[in-house]
Amino acid sequence: MHQCFHIFWTIANTSNLLSLANMKFVIIAALVAVALASDRPYYPKPAYYPKPAYPSPAYPAADGYDYAPMPYSFDWAVLDQASYNDFGHKETSDGNVVTGTYFVLLPDGRRQVVTYKADDYGYVADVKYEGEATYPEYKPSYPAYPKPAYAPPAYPKPTYSAPAYPKPTYAPPAYPKASYPEPSYPTYPRPSYPAYPRPAYASYPRPSYPSYPKPSYPVSTTTEAVTETAAPVVKEAEEAVEAVAVTEPVSEASVAAEPIAEPETSTDAV
Repeated sequence: MHQCFHIFWTIANTSNLLSLANMKFVIIAALVAVALASDRPYYPKPAYYPKPAYPSPAYPAADGYDYAPMPYSFDWAVLDQASYNDFGHKETSDGNVVTGTYFVLLPDGRRQVVTYKADDYGYVADVKYEGEATYPEYKPSYPAYPKPAYAPPAYPKPTYSAPAYPKPTYAPPAYPKASYPEPSYPTYPRPSYPAYPRPAYASYPRPSYPSYPKPSYPVSTTTEAVTETAAPVVKEAEEAVEAVAVTEPVSEASVAAEPIAEPETSTDAV
């Protein structure tokens, strides 16, 4: 309703600028708008339920859980060779300082031992390793299962006779004989090769080598004398040189030139 009056007041203020003819139309439109606005139902503002008030939870004071420190001690260990488990833990406390140690067997064969201490200043741990790391080759072992024995299946033998097919009767093909003459090949005479005389080579006299006297060496005073085992070797070498030097010239021998007979080859007709 308030909006309708606001519209009517706005139109009335602008009516001074309009003509008299337009004034009637504006008034009628305003009355129609007011009549339509008065037909809308009025809904009151919904009333919501009041917000529930829950009492705040009451927790006990923190001092209620502040117990006096108590000393304790425990010790446990696990050893299982089949599953390679070997570890344990031991701890002791007097209420203020906690000391302990725990160990575990590592996969490489070493033993890790940790000794620790915890107090108001913090946690201090000392880690040590015992033994040497080894990496053996893994060889899996499989259980031996018996080989299954299956009986051969017994199938019934079929009872039907083998089919009998008639043997075909085909006459062997007859091919006509070719009517062309047999080939003839020419004959060639046997070749003849000339006879060459045997070559004569000149003979040369055997070379003579001069003989040299046996060398004499001064006796060394600073080094040891040469062993007597080398003397026979030097003597044999000298005798060989002398035997070569005393030689006689070889007389030339006349070699008669003889013809060389070449092999004969035949090319008979095929």
